[in-house]
Amino acid sequence: MGSTTPTVNLPFCQYAQISCSTKQHADELETLLTIQQAITSRLDLSDVLQLIAEEAQRLTSAQLSLLYVLEGNDLRLAAVSGRQHADELIGYRIPVAESIAGLSIQTSQPIVLTDVQSDDERIYLEAIEHFGNIHCYMTVPLISGIGPIGVIAVADQDTALLRADSLRVLSMLAPSAVIGLENARLYKEQQERRLEAEGRHQMAESLRVMLTILNSDRSLDEIMDYIVTHVSNRLLDCQAMAIFSLQPKDGILAIEAVHGLPENLLAAGKCMPGFSALHQSVQTCQPVAVADAASRPKDEPCLGLTAEEKTLVSQLETTFLAWLAVPLIIKGEVYGAILAYYQQPHHFSEEEIGLAQAFSDQVALAIENARLRMQAEQAAVIAERNRLARELHDSVSQTLFSTSLIAEVIPRLWQRNQAEGQQRLEELGQLTRGALAEMRTLLFELRPAVFKEANLGDLLKLLTQAIAVRTRIPITLDVDGERVLSPDVKFALYRIAQESLNNVTKYANPGLISVCYCCKPDQVELSISDDGCGFDPESISAGHLGIKIMHERAASINATLNLKSNPGCGTKIEVIWPEPILEERS
Repeated sequence: MGSTTPTVNLPFCQYAQISCSTKQHADELETLLTIQQAITSRLDLSDVLQLIAEEAQRLTSAQLSLLYVLEGNDLRLAAVSGRQHADELIGYRIPVAESIAGLSIQTSQPIVLTDVQSDDERIYLEAIEHFGNIHCYMTVPLISGIGPIGVIAVADQDTALLRADSLRVLSMLAPSAVIGLENARLYKEQQERRLEAEGRHQMAESLRVMLTILNSDRSLDEIMDYIVTHVSNRLLDCQAMAIFSLQPKDGILAIEAVHGLPENLLAAGKCMPGFSALHQSVQTCQPVAVADAASRPKDEPCLGLTAEEKTLVSQLETTFLAWLAVPLIIKGEVYGAILAYYQQPHHFSEEEIGLAQAFSDQVALAIENARLRMQAEQAAVIAERNRLARELHDSVSQTLFSTSLIAEVIPRLWQRNQAEGQQRLEELGQLTRGALAEMRTLLFELRPAVFKEANLGDLLKLLTQAIAVRTRIPITLDVDGERVLSPDVKFALYRIAQESLNNVTKYANPGLISVCYCCKPDQVELSISDDGCGFDPESISAGHLGIKIMHERAASINATLNLKSNPGCGTKIEVIWPEPILEERS
C-alpha cells in the first residue's frame, strides 16, 4: 500500500485571498514585462527618462513622480510626471549629501517618508516646495553593474497611499529602468561618437581641400576669397568671416577678404562688432573669444558716423552675438587677424580655439607662399629681362653696329673697288638678315602666345640663323617632319637647343655645327653636334650650370638627355622625348 498525502482543507475565504493575490502578482509581472519591453525598445534617452517617470506614477497611483540622474555630487532632475509645465524644472539639482534621494543613493536602499514636514532634517525642502502640498515621499535607488546611476521618487498628499505595495512595484520597476537607461546612454554615446567621427572626417576633408588650394598657384586674392567663402563655415562652423591685414605704416587693420557681411562693412571701421577683440588679438598675438556679446557692456559709441553707418553698426550688433578673433603671424611678425562671426551665443571650447589657430596658421602659410611665388615671378621676370638685354647687346646691337660700319664704308669702297664693294654689300645683307632673325627670335620669346603657336622647326630655323650670323659659324639645320607639341615640351626643347648652341659657340671653337630635329611616330629626337675641341664630361666642375640646366629641362618633360664628347673630337648632345602612352578608359 502506498502512502497518501494528507489533504488540508482551507476555508473558502482563504482560497479566495490566495487566488486574488496570485492574480494580482501575475498582473503586476505582466505589466512590468510590458513596461520593460517598452523601456528597452526606446533608444532616445529623453524619451526613456520620461517613460520611466510616467510608469512610476501610474504603477503607484502617486500624485507625482520624479526621476533623478547622478552627476558628480549632485542629483539632476531629468524627468517629471504628474505636474503641468514641468519642463522649467528639468535640470534642477539637489546635493547628494543633503537629500533623501541622495541618502537612498548612498545606502543603496529604498526610503519611505510618511510625513515630509516632520522630517525636515533629512528632506531637501527646497526641492519639494516646487511641487506643492507634499506629505509622503518614497525613493528607490537605480543601481547598475558599475554603481548607482540615479533615483526614482514618488510623492503624494495622501499619507496612506505610498505603502508596501507601492514600494514593491517601484522596486520591481527599478531594474527595467536601469536597463533602459543604460541602453539609451550607450546608444547616445554611440551616436555622439558617430557624429564626432563624421565631424572629424568633414574637418579633415575641409583641411585637405584648404591645403590643396593653399598650395596651388592661385593668386593671394583668390585664395583669400576661397577660404572665407568655402572653408570657414565647414571648418569653424561660423556664419561670417573677415580677414584683416595690419598696415605697417599707420597700424590700421584693413579688410583683405570678407564673406557673409555687408559690402559696405568698411564704413563701420573700428565701430563694427568684434573690432575691439580683433585689435586685442593683434596686440597680444593670442585668440580672443566673445561667447555672448549681449552680456558684455557695449563699447563707447563712435562719433562722426553717418546715419547709414550707424544703421549698419546696429544691424551687425543685432545679427551677430558671438565672435572669435585669431591673429595671423608670419615669421614671428603679425600680419593681421581673422575674425569669425556667429549668429547665436557660442561657448568656444579649447578644441575649437585650437582648430581656429591651426586654420590661422594655414592661412598665414598661404599668404607666405603667395608672397614667395610673387617674389619668384618677379625674379624670373627680372632674370628674363636681363637675358634679353644681354642677347640684344651681344647679338643685335653688335650686328647693327657692324652693319652701320659697313654701310659707311661701302660708298667710298665702291668708287675704288666695285668687286670688293659688291662683297661688302652681300655681307651687309647677310648681317641684316641675321639681325632680323635675332629680333624675330627675341620677339617670339617676348610674346608667349605667339611662341606657343609656332612650330618648333620654325623656331629652330630662326635660332640657328641668328646665331650663325652673329658668330660667323656655319650651322646646318635638318628638320625631318613636324608635329604639334605641348607648350611645355616645345619650350624645354627650344631652351636646350639655345643653351647648347650658346655653349658651343663660346667654348668649343667649332668649324661647323649641325642641328637635327626628327619627329617619329612614338618620339621626338633633337641633336646638336659640333666638330670643336670637345671635353671630358667627367671633369665638368659644379660651377658650370649650363649642362645641369639642360638635364633639368629634359627631366621636366620626362625626356632623356645624352651627352657624348672627347677632347679634340667634338661634342654631341641628344635629347629623346617619348610620346606619352594614354591609358584606355574602360
